[in-house]
Amino acid sequence: MRDDYKLKGATANLSVQIEKEVVERILTMEKYTGLSAAELTNTALKRFITHHSDFMPVSELNKKR
Repeated sequence: MRDDYKLKGATANLSVQIEKEVVERILTMEKYTGLSAAELTNTALKRFITHHSDFMPVSELNKKR
């Protein structure tokens, strides 16, 4: 199951402001699991995107993920 978190495609950098508590929790999870903060954050954002299709324009919904 931990392989589900691995980055599989091309990557890019994105600079964002995140609440300090969230950053601290991600760093704690990183230490506990051995997964990188990038892998944990990428997985969390993919799950958010999947569950919030109402935030996507209809034209984007038909594109292959």
